Amino acid sequence: MKIALIGFGNIGKYLADWIFTNASFELKYIVSRKEIAKETCGFKNHPVQFKKEVSADLINDVDIIIECATKDVVTQLLKFPEIDQSGKKLIVISTGGLYENKMALSQLKKCEVILPVGAIAGLDAIKAVNDEITSIGLRTTKHPKSLEGAPFFENSSIDLASIETSQTIWKGKVSEAVKEFPKNINVAASLYFASKCENLMIEIVADPNASSNMHEITCEGGFGKIYTRTENKPSPNNPKTSFLAIKSVVSVLSNLNATVKIN
Repeated sequence: MKIALIGFGNIGKYLADWIFTNASFELKYIVSRKEIAKETCGFKNHPVQFKKEVSADLINDVDIIIECATKDVVTQLLKFPEIDQSGKKLIVISTGGLYENKMALSQLKKCEVILPVGAIAGLDAIKAVNDEITSIGLRTTKHPKSLEGAPFFENSSIDLASIETSQTIWKGKVSEAVKEFPKNINVAASLYFASKCENLMIEIVADPNASSNMHEITCEGGFGKIYTRTENKPSPNNPKTSFLAIKSVVSVLSNLNATVKIN
């Protein structure tokens, strides 16, 4: 299966290395707006093509598209009619982009859109009981440095550098969370798609003593109660990305050819 990798940051580089070691996949394209030299990134002996932009020809030439860039790239991808083809698979990490394009997403009839579990556990159980949910919430705790640069702080008086103890810095609906914390809270969008709950509430906590990115889900309904707590170590090269989020994409790819599949 031929793959196009959209984005070549920390996640993209890890996935590229993994794909090169698996004979079932061929990494045909890497799309990055930054200039990349094949010789310096270790891809000298691989026939991968580097592109600056996504194109219709690129989409038509691959079986799998993996987005690991930004939610704006998701918006761009969904505008291509070539995406909606039988057998085409679109793996999306920036699930906040899907949330902001729910209408375009609902119009896809043939393309298979896959959301990796990302940095959280329990989405399979949430999805299984989503017609029975009466309340659901997500509490995300991160080190202040992992929250730096979020749009929320452009109009906030909160000084992340001055936080000395764990404190809640934001509460609100999922629709607001994906706009205010687009690079930190894709988990919230993924939880929305699993739960189908418009009243999903998000709480973001900044903790200077946090050594991991922690996500807690509390979900109740006629089925009983689900509580999950996932403590992710940040990716070594990017504190805003959980290593589990990267590994979850590898799991999706591995599962495509698996005989026994856990769903």
